[in-house]
Amino acid sequence: MTGRWDKLLTLVNRSCLATFGVPVIYTPSMETRMELGGTPITLGGIFDEKWENVTLMGTNGVDAVVPHPVVEIKVADLGIDPMAGDEVAVDGVTYRILDVQLDGKGMMALLHLVQVVDPFAV
Repeated sequence: MTGRWDKLLTLVNRSCLATFGVPVIYTPSMETRMELGGTPITLGGIFDEKWENVTLMGTNGVDAVVPHPVVEIKVADLGIDPMAGDEVAVDGVTYRILDVQLDGKGMMALLHLVQVVDPFAV
């Protein structure tokens, strides 16, 4: 039964990537992965700029809605394990990976992102 379920899951993931996927450029961090030389890897991923409600300044603080972008990728397409600190670029915008959540089957990884902002950009 598990084999059949895994095949169906693979088909669904492939269909979702084909329908909603966008080009993603994944760049390993030079700080933690010097052996990879910061070589970019191009693959497809599903990008979603989610929004999240947060409370600032403790429980009696101010409520705010903040961006919480994520990208879902197929680990096999990446060829390496995704890690916090690496970067991805989607539609010309660069994001740093804050957290990686694997699906436990080696199929998909959900990467929680934060936009990289150039402090010298005008």
